Amino acid sequence: MSLTSLVNIILKLIKTMKSILCIHSTMGTAIINYMVIFLIMGNGFVMPEDSFDNRPLRTQNINLQVKSFATGFEIPWGMAFLPDTSMLVTDLSGVLFRVHQNGKKDKIKGLPDVYYRGQGGLLDVEVHPDYFENNYIYISYSQPKGKTAFTAIARAQLIGNRLQDFNVIYSAKSKHFSKKSVHFGSRFAIWDDYLFFSIGDRGEREEAQDLNKPNGKIHRLHLDGRIPKDNPYKSEDGKTSTIWCYGNRNPQGLDFTKDGILWESEHGPRGGDELNIIEKGLNYGWPKITYGINYIGTKISDYTHLEGMEQPVWHWTPSIAVCGIKVYENDLIPSWYGDILATSLKYEFLERVIIEDGIRTGSEKIYDAGSRVRDVEICPRGFVYVALEDPGRIVKIVPLKAEF
Repeated sequence: MSLTSLVNIILKLIKTMKSILCIHSTMGTAIINYMVIFLIMGNGFVMPEDSFDNRPLRTQNINLQVKSFATGFEIPWGMAFLPDTSMLVTDLSGVLFRVHQNGKKDKIKGLPDVYYRGQGGLLDVEVHPDYFENNYIYISYSQPKGKTAFTAIARAQLIGNRLQDFNVIYSAKSKHFSKKSVHFGSRFAIWDDYLFFSIGDRGEREEAQDLNKPNGKIHRLHLDGRIPKDNPYKSEDGKTSTIWCYGNRNPQGLDFTKDGILWESEHGPRGGDELNIIEKGLNYGWPKITYGINYIGTKISDYTHLEGMEQPVWHWTPSIAVCGIKVYENDLIPSWYGDILATSLKYEFLERVIIEDGIRTGSEKIYDAGSRVRDVEICPRGFVYVALEDPGRIVKIVPLKAEF
């Protein structure tokens, strides 16, 4: 039996068992994955080391190869490339790694304590555009205060394998901290001198419409942490707010195109995952309008449209549990240029969303991972890196004939 056939058998068995048992959690998925592989090997099949993550992929326009890149993570959450081609990877458990191109990992010291519970922990990472001159990076994390937490943003210098000059540039007031362990956001995107970041509604959906509350919003700071004077809203004390737009449930992906369009992926309820173009001062509707329902099947809103509230460019209904996204703008794969690569936690795939003039015109599932797909990153050469859970690892996707 060929390796490709064996992998397809494994994927089908994993999906069948998950469907029968209604399993979508990280722990349950990991158990099923290992059970299926054990059963196959126990019946006379021998899988080469890492063969599940080393296989060809066939897509509409190009043949690809998926290769194992780095292993040994708990839940790899965010990725960002450094100028030396190494990659920074956040692990939800609170560990930041530098991963070299040979897959070797170094732990970065000097991280803050994180609220590692539920969906909380160490979240995204981003590299300052002038990293060569200043060594600055940004991290988002669930900042603990006693038994409560909220999303915080910090800037620090990466010197060797240690963070120095660590400075929290955004932290919510104590009254906004919550014991709930859901919907922290949080992704970064940088444009010019501005750092954009997302914060989820923290399980308090109505607060996404309250401009005096930071949750359920996209925020904007200067790269040094100052609040831009032209942000659209004022806070309770009359000062300019960090809020850029509002009405966002749990934004899990942010990325700019080369011409400055900010795309956002929004993890919805049961149904209603969204793909939005983010603009200054707009209301994206949550929870007043939504295409989803509660997980128990009850109604959230009677409306999918209301005046003064934005419609998504696309909504996934049923929900794919969308997480990280990346706009593909590299000449390595010309047929993908300008399209969006979107991850799916629930259905465990990487999808290419075909974009023409800001409109979704189609989609293609390009990678069936058999594991929850958390994030996607693109290196300067155009290779695609995908963060997977259960077990935590990163794979690299390249054109079949590319040098890697």
